[in-house]
Amino acid sequence: MRKVDRLFEIVQLLRGKRLRTAAFIADELGVSVRTIYRDMKGLMASGVPIEGEAGTGYIIRQSLELPPLKFKPLELKALQLGIKMVAATADEDIAHAANEAAIKILDALPNTRSVDDAPIAHIYFESDVQTRESLALFRDALKDKVKIDLCYSDEKSIKSKRIIRPLGLEYWGKIWTLTSWCELRDDFRVFRVDRVEECKLTGKKFKNENGKTYQDYLKKIEPKCD
Repeated sequence: MRKVDRLFEIVQLLRGKRLRTAAFIADELGVSVRTIYRDMKGLMASGVPIEGEAGTGYIIRQSLELPPLKFKPLELKALQLGIKMVAATADEDIAHAANEAAIKILDALPNTRSVDDAPIAHIYFESDVQTRESLALFRDALKDKVKIDLCYSDEKSIKSKRIIRPLGLEYWGKIWTLTSWCELRDDFRVFRVDRVEECKLTGKKFKNENGKTYQDYLKKIEPKCD
């Protein structure tokens, strides 16, 4: 990470009047605590309103305004609703990222905190722990193109073991699905994430092959026009 990017991320972590220790920031950014101490001195010397010191933690109490970032009240409520839906359904890392984004958005927009008093809607559903854990593993597998060893129970509770190539995650309002290339069936298969009993990364990477990509799957299922 470039120093300028690191300094920007430090400021983002301190937004919203949150006290952060140097150790926490160092862990988030993957650098040493000593590096964070140096960065803090530089930021404070340049006029960034950071309070604190080594051993106690750091905080930005003042609101940092970003003039180019402007939302209408309804737009902001829509963003909040989307963030709440992500936080309720996605894996823990994505949910955490969504909540962090919400804090940064509100901190960047003074006088908009009152929107919480009248939310556009309320969210009353949440993914279970096993689904969240599976989603986190699938997301890593999709990013790194790693095959997955899967134990799956279908709608008739018939279990099967498969090696799959993950291609895409989809959310349908109530359930998550994972579209994959199944090596057992030598064809595309869509698995409900809540029916996955066990899953683990095989460590074996795969490359895109003609006829076996997500785009190929979409072409296969798209309606044909006469």
